[in-house]
This record gives sequence, C-alpha cells and structure tokens, in this order.
Amino acid sequence: MTFRQFTFNNVKRNTRAYLSYFLSCMFAVIVFFMYAVVIFHPEIATYDFIDAVKTGIVASEVIIYLFSFLFVLYSTSAFIKSRKKEYGILTTLGISKFQLNRMLILENTIIGLTSIVAGILVGALFTKLFLMIFSVILGTGEVFSFYLSWKAIAITVILFFFMFEINSLLVVLTLRTKSVMEVFRGAHSPRKKPRFSWIISVLALAAVTYSYYLAYTSDLISMMYRMFIILALIIPGTYFLFTQFSIALTSFLQRRKNIFYKRLNLLIISDLTYKLKDNAKLLSMVTILSAVAFTSSGVLYGLFQAAEEESERFVPHDYSLLTEGEENKAELDETIKEVESFFHESEIPFQSLAIPAVKTSSVSNKSEWDNVEVIVFGFSDYNKMMDVNQQKKLEALQHNEAILLTEAVFSPYIPPPPKKLRFIPEKGQIELKIKPGKNTTNATTLGGSALVVSDATFDKFQKHGEKAFYYTANIPNWVHYVEKIEQAEVAASNDTIHAGSRADLYTSFNESMSYLFFFGIFISVLFFLAAGSILYFRMYQGIDKDIAHYYSLYRIGLTNKEMKKIATRQIAFLFFLPFFVAVIHAAFAYKALQNMLASSVLIPSMYIISFYFIVHFINFIFIRNFYLSRLKKAARSSAL
Repeated sequence: MTFRQFTFNNVKRNTRAYLSYFLSCMFAVIVFFMYAVVIFHPEIATYDFIDAVKTGIVASEVIIYLFSFLFVLYSTSAFIKSRKKEYGILTTLGISKFQLNRMLILENTIIGLTSIVAGILVGALFTKLFLMIFSVILGTGEVFSFYLSWKAIAITVILFFFMFEINSLLVVLTLRTKSVMEVFRGAHSPRKKPRFSWIISVLALAAVTYSYYLAYTSDLISMMYRMFIILALIIPGTYFLFTQFSIALTSFLQRRKNIFYKRLNLLIISDLTYKLKDNAKLLSMVTILSAVAFTSSGVLYGLFQAAEEESERFVPHDYSLLTEGEENKAELDETIKEVESFFHESEIPFQSLAIPAVKTSSVSNKSEWDNVEVIVFGFSDYNKMMDVNQQKKLEALQHNEAILLTEAVFSPYIPPPPKKLRFIPEKGQIELKIKPGKNTTNATTLGGSALVVSDATFDKFQKHGEKAFYYTANIPNWVHYVEKIEQAEVAASNDTIHAGSRADLYTSFNESMSYLFFFGIFISVLFFLAAGSILYFRMYQGIDKDIAHYYSLYRIGLTNKEMKKIATRQIAFLFFLPFFVAVIHAAFAYKALQNMLASSVLIPSMYIISFYFIVHFINFIFIRNFYLSRLKKAARSSAL
C-alpha cells in the first residue's frame, strides 16, 4: 500500500466524522458559485440594477469566503484534535514529522477537492432554480436562461483550493509544536470539578437582561446607537451565561434532592454539569452564530414582506400633487386633467379631490420652532380630503385652535411644539393654540409639517399667506397599479408641481429589500449550518470518552434502554439549549424591528424560526442516531 492509498483510506474510514464538515463546505461552495454565475450572466447586464446587484454579490462573496476560511480552519483543528491519539500511535510506530504533515495536508486536500467538485456540480444543477428565484425576488418579469460561466467555475476552484491548502498549512504548523507524548494523549485530560462564580453569573444575566431591555424599548432612531451597546453586552453576556450561569444552575439542581434523586436525573445532571463546562465556549459560539442567522433572516424577511404597509405609513395618500403660488394654479389644473385621463385610459379606479392650502412659517421664542415651514389646511377641506382617502376625520376646532401634524417616526426626537405658535411673520401674525397630531397627508413635500385650522382662521391665512394647492387621489388596491402610478408621477413632476405617491416608495423599498434578502438569506443559512456542524464536531470529538463512560454504567447494571434515554436527553439538552437561547436573543431583535415598522413581524418571524427548527431537528435526529449506533456497537463489542 502506497502512502497516498494509506491517506485515502484514512479519509474513507472516517467518512462519518467528515460528513457534516464536508456538507457545510460544499454548501459554501454552492452558494459562492451560484452568486458568481449571477455576476457573469450576460442577460443580467442589460438591467439598470446590475451595479447594485454586483456590489451586493461581491460583498456577499467576501463574507462567505472569509467565514468559510475561519470555519474550515476551526473544523480542521477540531478533527486533528479528535485524532491526536491516532497520530500519536503513528508517531511511535516511526512515522516522521514530514510524513505526518504530508498526510494531514493530503487528507484536507482530498476533502477540499471533493467538496469543491461536489459543490460546483450541485450548484450547476440548481443554477436554473437559483436564477428563477433571483428573477422573482427582483421582479424582472422574465426568467433568466440557464448559464454556466467558466469564469465563475475558475474563481470558485482557485479561491477555495487556496483556502483549503492555507488552512492545512496553518493547522500543520500548530501541530508541529506539540510533543510526541502530548499528541499521544490525544484529547483526553483528567476532569476537574466544575467551578463557577455567582458574581459573574449574576453580571452575565444582568448584561443579557439589560440588552433585552434596550432592544425591547428601541425605535428607529435610538437603535442606531443602541445596536453597538447591545452587541457589546449580549456577546460576553452569552459567553458567561454558558461558562458560569449554566454551571450555577446545574449545581443548584444537584442541591435540590427532590429533583436530583428522581429516576435518572442523578446521572443526567451530574454528567451534564461536566459536559456544559467542557463545551461552554463552543455552546456560546453556536448560540451567537444561530442568533445572527435567526436575526438577519427574520429582519430581512420581515422587511421584505413589509413594503406595502411601510409605504402606506410614510406616504399617507396614494397619489398627490402640490404646487405653490396662484400663478401655477392653471398649470396644476391642466396636469390634473392629464393625470386623471391617464388613470381612465389605464383603467385605474380612483377618487380625487383638489383643495386650497397656504404655505407659511412659524414664529416662536423657541429656536427649534422658529421659522418652521408649514402647509395650512382649512378644517372643512381637510375632512373632505380624509373622507376621500377613507381616513379618520378630525373633531371640530375652535377659531383659535390648530392641529400640528408631524411624522410619528421622528416626533419623539424633535422638541415638542409650544402650547402656542404664531404664523405669517411679516404681514400680520396669527397666534394659535397648538395640539399635536400624526401626519396624514403628502403635503410636507414643500413644508416641514402640516397645520389644520378652523375655516374662519384659514380665510385669514389666505389673505396674508402664500397660496398653495393640493390634489389627492385615492386608488383602491394601489399596489396592483404601481407601474402606472409611477408613470403618472414622473409625467406630472416638474419645477413647479411636486408629485408624490406610495408607489414610488414601494418600488424603492421593495427593490432594496429584495437585494438584501437575496444576498443575506443564503449567508444566514450558511451561518446556521456551520453552527450545526460545530456541534457535530464536538459530539464526535468526545464520543470515545462517552463510550467508556456509558460502558462503565452498563457494567454497574444500567440497561441499554436507560443508557439511550440518558444519552438522548443529554444530547438534546446540549443541542437545543443554544438554539432556544438564540431564539430568545432573536425574539428581542424582532421586537426592536417591530418598534420600527407598522406591519407585524410576528408571522414572518414564526416562519423563519419554524424553518430553522425543522432543519435543526433533522440535524439532531441524524446526530442522535449516529451517537446511539456507536454506543450500541461498542456495547456489543464489549459483550463479546
């Protein structure tokens, strides 16, 4: 048998150990390759969004590659650590350091090349489906044809082969520093009694709880700076929850005799304490990776689904025109005729209304509310406009009262208006009692806010203020006529007439979220699969020690059924604990997102978590069956 055959047999006989690692690497290659195909697809180059798409894909490729590099480095180190005893035996049998290093590099090269070839083949198989999804998400209106780029293949092969080889050399360099005896000992080390600090445990719980509070009470503006505080608290807090608080919890359960001495709990909790201590760092890393996957997927999917409701939130009217100055009234009337004629020709149902308005500015001793531009509406005209747009009407106003309408999103971050404001600074000021209200018009294109006054007061504004005119159209099921509404908006806009519509914001929001969703969802899944693979590596790494432990339990009288029950519960605890902690982390991130959106994120987040739970559960069943089959096989060997 040649040295290469010996190396190949090593990989072949450790197929189960390398399977999860191989599949994760292959998935990274698949995603990287399919994104690369999109970059070089000739039909995509004809679209206006090609620059944005290329920028997003390049950023995604960089993230995938860097993460894959770190993941492969960790995975290779983990496998070498689990096989140290094997390498120690080879060393004592006379294998040289050069041969051992060569064997490790060849093994990793075989796995790397296999995952690259398999990834490209599977990626090529699913490229057509990927392009179909790409077309639907970005709304191109047509499905791109199947296309394989040799440039995409070459870039994928070169970069990933380079990555596997560099990682192999790095791992070999770390192994070279170990002594023969240390290598021979392998991953085994004497167990010390797990210790913890109540102070650190309480501080970790406090850090996580406070980060939850910050997320729960955040909004669009505060999240911009709270995000960094939350990350600075949640990452170390999660780490110490697993390294300290989890041990404190199991120690507490050991002191509760009614729990600890019930059935198999004594064996489960005692051994679980050591397992939590041994795997605390890994579990915290898996939790963070899973939380990143859940949060990014949920946020992207939630935003992707929220385009319609967010457009209605920020743009209250389906379509509007606004002009300033009496001299532009005739042009506005002509534009309205053209727009309504276009709506009729396009068979777009609508109700419309044109009303007078006044543009003016405020006068106040408070600098924040001095010289603030507003668009003023009369009470009767405003309620007619609300009736056309099926919005809530206002209650009657006194002649000295006014309702100041501001954007609800930004109102918490601007100084509240004074109880009284004066208007029309140059020609005869009008002082009014101010009531705050939520903006319900598109009329703030020219002015910072809208002001609703009584009809009598509005007559005074018309005499002294600068006249303006506002046109609004209510279009039932406006989202079905987005393209036509945008055409009408573009045709009506000029230097004197300002057109606004929900369709414009909807298109911009939908396109940007489509790009982010398309680029981010596969990266999130990659993070999650990597987290599952890391758990698999750790289970496999300690399986020989666990087999010896369970064999000892078997010898003192436990049945196979009881051992399976103990093993299943411990695996389930270690496997699902980081998952559910990550779900709690993500739930507060979803709450923060909900605080920023008008639409509900409950259903999208449930879809995302359910999807990940199904994948995680399938992965758990696979690992559990593999683990129990090894225990059963070891028990049979011992019986013989």
